[in-house]
Amino acid sequence: MNRFQRGVLWAALIAVILLALLSIYGAFLGADGAQAFFNSLPLAIYWFALIALLIAGIVVFRRLLRVPSLLLMHLGSVLVLLGALWGSNGGHAVTKQLFGIDKIPQGQIGILEQTQENRVVFADTNSVRELPFFVRLKSFRMEFYRPGSLLIQSHTGQHWRLPAEVGRTVSLGEGLGTVTIQRVFENFKIDVQGDEPVASDEPGGSNPALEVAVERPGAAPGRRYVFERIPGHGSPNEPLSMNYSRMVRDYISEIEIVKDGQVVAAKDIEVNHPLHYGGYHFYQHSYGEDTLGPYTVLMVVSDSGLNLVYGGYMMLVAGVFGHFWGRRILAAVQNRRMMAPQVVGYNE
Repeated sequence: MNRFQRGVLWAALIAVILLALLSIYGAFLGADGAQAFFNSLPLAIYWFALIALLIAGIVVFRRLLRVPSLLLMHLGSVLVLLGALWGSNGGHAVTKQLFGIDKIPQGQIGILEQTQENRVVFADTNSVRELPFFVRLKSFRMEFYRPGSLLIQSHTGQHWRLPAEVGRTVSLGEGLGTVTIQRVFENFKIDVQGDEPVASDEPGGSNPALEVAVERPGAAPGRRYVFERIPGHGSPNEPLSMNYSRMVRDYISEIEIVKDGQVVAAKDIEVNHPLHYGGYHFYQHSYGEDTLGPYTVLMVVSDSGLNLVYGGYMMLVAGVFGHFWGRRILAAVQNRRMMAPQVVGYNE
């Protein structure tokens, strides 16, 4: 190994150690901070230097060309880094100048139910860009784990938790009586037009609630309604406060892509199950409700460079497998083939 080869080897080793340290540091910055840090100008210089070192290693060390597994690992690393640079903000700016490809790197799009939108907002600058198509929100819904929970708390600080199922009863001790869940509502409605208010569970909406019976010593049985969206609802003179809660299992946006007035794609977007269309991935990001109704917020992410990253990882995996296990498996197969004629001759 000559001096130049030794220099390339040490430089690559230092670069890899620096990458490990930078990854540890970036883990403490949070998602947005890490993204800004790794897309900064000093880090861009570092990425190009690392790519140059990997390519120089392939050129300088001829053994890499004779061992396919090592070559795959080096080329895979180069592709992963090139794909990441291509998908960065700087990479999008370069591809716009060189090739005229003007894509939105990343942003957010908010859509009301039964409306469509194509304006993407950049979270860091609040500037707006438009997609070449529209995204329509047919509906947004949340799915919950069942059952929910009824949390009961006394004025003295005692508390009890009860699964929100019909017939569930809990004894609160002397003086407080018992609490029994009588009904579980998905969309609570009450009719006050008759002689006595009548509660019902109406389809097509969402107003989760519980009907609870409270029996206390020396008092007539009482009935209370506990609402998920109005924690602690009830009379301030009541000795017990109650809250109804449900744990969210999934957020789902029913999305359609509309281009030239035609629906060209559709999908129910869930967390970690995005819709891919037109060079973008649409991820479920957040949700809300205002005076105009419920809405969803989707994260829009360009797919530029993604195929290079995937291809690089496939080459890396193939190279690692081939280097550590492939040669052993091939050697074992060859030895078995060489031993087979000997065994046949011995039997004869």
